[in-house]
Amino acid sequence: MKIKHLIPIFILLAIGTFSSCNLFDKAGDITFQAELPLPFNVNETADNPSGKTYTDSKLLDASSNPDVAKYASKIKEFKVNKITYTISGVSDGSVTFTNGTLKVASSGKTIASASSVNLGSSAETELTADANGFNELASLLLADKQELVQVQGSLSKTPVAFTVNFKFFVTITANAL
Repeated sequence: MKIKHLIPIFILLAIGTFSSCNLFDKAGDITFQAELPLPFNVNETADNPSGKTYTDSKLLDASSNPDVAKYASKIKEFKVNKITYTISGVSDGSVTFTNGTLKVASSGKTIASASSVNLGSSAETELTADANGFNELASLLLADKQELVQVQGSLSKTPVAFTVNFKFFVTITANAL
């Protein structure tokens, strides 16, 4: 009679042991949001009244964010949610930037784009996302918390100087234990 009662207890303990590992892993995860800034200072001094192609690259360093740095060795996933930009310090507000793209410099994969940007506008604006580019960037950030990002497009005329501040909005999952 005692053995009949012990068998269900052993089965429950066995199930609890196998499922608790997975539950324990999930319980140890922390998810948080971060904004990763990436400023580009544009200073085209040559006189090109008919326009000029612009290209530059900068390092997006997620570990410069204190929350990312805190969990750097425990990060399990990056997810890029959106990218916005603001423009400031414009020397000539009549200039436009067309066919703008942000790319992963190493592969040339487009992350996001903007067809036409009026440099006279200072409103924060969301770029058009490329889902595959977001996924590639997230994967590369997971590998070493940084990636070289390239901006390219065409300026309607130069000389012109301005700063474009990109913000990468990301969700990060890390093991808190």
